[in-house]
Amino acid sequence: MGALRDTLDLRILDMLQHDALLTADALAQRLPLSASAIARRIRRLRDSGAITGDVAVLSEEIGPFLSAVVQVQMDRHALAAVEALRRRLGASPHVQLFLDVSGAFDLLLLVTVRDMAAFNEFADTMLGSDPVVRRYETSFVKRRRKFSLALPLDIDAG
Repeated sequence: MGALRDTLDLRILDMLQHDALLTADALAQRLPLSASAIARRIRRLRDSGAITGDVAVLSEEIGPFLSAVVQVQMDRHALAAVEALRRRLGASPHVQLFLDVSGAFDLLLLVTVRDMAAFNEFADTMLGSDPVVRRYETSFVKRRRKFSLALPLDIDAG
């Protein structure tokens, strides 16, 4: 648990990962610590890397988007070529999730673009033209039921 000192750290992290806009004063109303003590803990958690950033989670209401789960099977596992593909996928603003996985496929991606034309361009340029990619399968997201970045912290374990 490196940067974590106790259950209060876990509780602070749990509350912040669900609402990063909570102030130290608001947290102090829910925890048995002063606002200044909470602010010091948050600063320590940031400095240690336990908190790596704050993001705004946008609603799908801001415009039409097309999301796809893409499973990628690689043809060869030559380190330099595979790393080049990983760098390109990791740098793409369209790739929201990028995982190395076990099983029949090597990579799993969540790709979000404006429309089908944009997806086809992404697939052609990022996957179809890369000799490392043997094949890929795409499942399009019909409806987003849950989307979360929150980790399931075991608060009772502290």
